Amino acid sequence: MKKTKWPGNWKYSCQRCGFWYPSSEIMKEWTGLHVCQSCWEPKHPQLMIKIRGETAVPTYVNKDGDPTFTSYCDINGVSSFADMATADCAIVGRISPTYQALLDTLTNGH
Repeated sequence: MKKTKWPGNWKYSCQRCGFWYPSSEIMKEWTGLHVCQSCWEPKHPQLMIKIRGETAVPTYVNKDGDPTFTSYCDINGVSSFADMATADCAIVGRISPTYQALLDTLTNGH
């Protein structure tokens, strides 16, 4: 900024275009820059929208909780043979143990 021949004004450079203007023609923009009248732009209305925050918590929570059953898959339950596997534990294509070995363990060998 330099003193100019304009009384009461200073020579001021626009921070956007770089041209020199009297300080009376310089305006402070919403971005914080001091710019001339041709470079000045208002803040876009979309930037001023206030959004309410969401809550990720449900409005009602059961404090007792639900008792859940956890299935247990043992060696006999993961068989691929029909009627020899436990629900949600059967593995397709599994061939060990053999059908006869499974039958023996389920019937106690009798």
